[in-house]
Amino acid sequence: MDLIDDILSSIEEEPAADIRVGLKYTAVQIRDRVGLAYTFPEFGSPPKNVGDLIGTNTLSLAKSWNLTEASIGTASINAFLKPRNYKVMNMSDHILTIAQNYDKIGIVGRFPFIDSLGKDAFVFERRPMPGALPDTAAETLLPKCDLVVISGSAFVNRTLQRLLEISNGYTFVIGPTTPLTPLLFEYGADVIAGAIVHDAGKALEIVSQGGGTRNLKGVVEFVCMGSTSCKSNK
Repeated sequence: MDLIDDILSSIEEEPAADIRVGLKYTAVQIRDRVGLAYTFPEFGSPPKNVGDLIGTNTLSLAKSWNLTEASIGTASINAFLKPRNYKVMNMSDHILTIAQNYDKIGIVGRFPFIDSLGKDAFVFERRPMPGALPDTAAETLLPKCDLVVISGSAFVNRTLQRLLEISNGYTFVIGPTTPLTPLLFEYGADVIAGAIVHDAGKALEIVSQGGGTRNLKGVVEFVCMGSTSCKSNK
C-alpha cells in the first residue's frame, strides 16, 4: 500500500484556483477552500510548469520528488479534505502534558515546544542543528520510543509512511501540513493534528508574504483527530 496513492484515490480532483509558494508555507486554493503545506526552500526548485499551474489539476504533484511540487500537491490535498470528528486543541500544550508519562520520546522535526519538555528526547532533523540527530538516526532509535511526534512535513518529503511503519509508540502527526484524513490511522498514527483555514484570502496573503505558523493563527483553526482525548462530534 502507498499512503499518498490511498489519499489521492479518495479525492475527486478539481483545478487549482490560486497557488502561493511562500518562505514558510505553500497555499493552494480550490474553490473557496485553502490548504497549506510546508515549503522546503533549501531542498526544492521551481516546478516544471511554473507560471502555468493555476487552472490545472495539482493533486498528483504530491508524488513528485521536486519538493516544491510536492508542497503544492500536499496543499492541494489539504484544500480538498473535509475533516470530521475533530476537536480544537493546542497540541503543543497537550504533548507537554502527556510527555511526563513516557520514558523515551522521539520527535521528528524541531518544534518550539521541545525546549519546554523538561526531559530528554531524541530529536531528528534533516537540517544539521544543535541538539538534533540526523534524520537517518530515526531508523534505529524511533522504534525504541514510547511517545513519537512526527511533523506533517514528512508527508511532503515522502518519509511519513516509513516513519509510521517503524514507530512502536503512541504516535502523533502534527502541524498545518498534516492531511486530516482517517487514512493516517490505518498507517499507524494514533493522533493527527492539522489546520483548517477559515479565511482563505487572508491565508493566501500571509503565505505569499512569507508568514509562518504564528502569523496564521488568526485565520486558521488548529484541530486534532483520533484517540479519546481528541474525539468530538463535529
